[in-house]
Amino acid sequence: MVDSHPVKLLVASDVALAEHPFDFHALGLAGVIDRLGAKLRSTGLSVALEVEHADAEVDRRTAISLYRATDEIFRNILAHAVARKVAVRLKVEPGSVRVCVQDDGVGFDRSPSGDATEGGLRRLQREVSLAGGYLDVQSRPGTGTFVIVQLPLE
Repeated sequence: MVDSHPVKLLVASDVALAEHPFDFHALGLAGVIDRLGAKLRSTGLSVALEVEHADAEVDRRTAISLYRATDEIFRNILAHAVARKVAVRLKVEPGSVRVCVQDDGVGFDRSPSGDATEGGLRRLQREVSLAGGYLDVQSRPGTGTFVIVQLPLE
């Protein structure tokens, strides 16, 4: 079922966050993601959000999936990255929406053994795949981590 009320990408300014975290119509998808970034900022991290095609619209199901994916990425940054800076880029492309998150943290080795630090990434991979999307994680020890989540638009 396609949501008949698409979500704007634009960050809405000076809007109080409603009780429900998916207040996309008041805040826009970028605004909701920016509110997630506030959790990181409260720990002293610098978080920069760049939005391309801010007037674009995203269906609600995809917006919720992207919100959840970004939340998991941010949780991993808080738990493991020891980062100082995080850059988030949100972009709508023909037929898809993409969020890219890059941190300057410690990075990690994505070994085939799949240690406990990858539990959240495995869960994220399953969720993105179920939504018909694409996940790419690039990281090496000492170089930070770069994550791309791309989801199709309905």
